Amino acid sequence: MEKEKELTLQEIGLRFFSSRTDRDFTKMYHRMKPGISVYLKDMLPDMEEREEVIATTFAKVWSKIHQYDPYWNFSTWVYRIARNEALLFFRGKRKTYSFEAMEEMGINMEAKAGVSNPEYYEDDITPAEKLAETVLEEIHNLPEMYKTVLTLREIEKKKYEDIATELGWKTNTVRTRIHKARRLIRAEVKRREPELLKKYQDLL
Repeated sequence: MEKEKELTLQEIGLRFFSSRTDRDFTKMYHRMKPGISVYLKDMLPDMEEREEVIATTFAKVWSKIHQYDPYWNFSTWVYRIARNEALLFFRGKRKTYSFEAMEEMGINMEAKAGVSNPEYYEDDITPAEKLAETVLEEIHNLPEMYKTVLTLREIEKKKYEDIATELGWKTNTVRTRIHKARRLIRAEVKRREPELLKKYQDLL
């Protein structure tokens, strides 16, 4: 019996978007949770706090799925929700802990969030976050071939070999196209945000 082809994350997300069923939500949740956890690790090194934010993230995905536009990459939409939930979590903690206390807890807010004071709000986007937003937008704008392979590598954090298997490409082809996709994004970021790119060039 031929093995069923593994669905891409985009296909799983679109299935849930169309069906709105518990079954498809559960598949999407288990497929995305590990990547979301890695994505939030620098902001939320404490596992319990990270799990709390992950839970609220997927609760919001469930309740806001009708707002998702299939034109955009599903995983990017979910990761943006996770980022916003993490920022909201920090806002809640600020009501209890002072800025100095958070530093003592090992959360370097200046290094993580790019700010020098505790008055940080979700709408006050930092330079590093602005760069991240720009990169996400440019991933969306890539030709489909490059967008797919870069999403699998940078967002889903898959190995080159696994991407090659999923897409039916040679591993060297995967590496070449990821390199090309990064060059395209870097060129656009340089055009749009030259000062940000200069400051955070090691991130791209």
